[in-house]
Amino acid sequence: MFLWRPLCLVQFFTLLTVFIYLGLTSSPENSVPMFNDKLMHFTGYFIASGSISFAFPLWKLWQRASLLIVFSIGIEIGQHFMPPRTFDVLDITANSSGVILGLLCIGFLAKNLNWFQQLLHWQIVFAQPKQPD
Repeated sequence: MFLWRPLCLVQFFTLLTVFIYLGLTSSPENSVPMFNDKLMHFTGYFIASGSISFAFPLWKLWQRASLLIVFSIGIEIGQHFMPPRTFDVLDITANSSGVILGLLCIGFLAKNLNWFQQLLHWQIVFAQPKQPD
């Protein structure tokens, strides 16, 4: 149980590092296969919303959303200065949509599934020690 919180934090900051690399490299298609650009943005930030929720479960949904959306805007601004990359408002829209839908899903699961709420807040016990008879 002591490793759960550090693992949640490490996975979130690792994800942000990957997003920075992919967002600011001049040719991300050399690192990952390219599909529908907006779907990839949406999916990435949908996953990021789950990631931040496990890393910072006590933050309010609007705080988590704000951090990820501002981060997304920062990446887009950085792309403006990294030719051949460009600033794209539609990327921000796809990212924000993924964040909002992802956080709504996390909120729904946390509200309706007790085990998910416990897992989210690092309260779940994965293995109970056997009691002597």
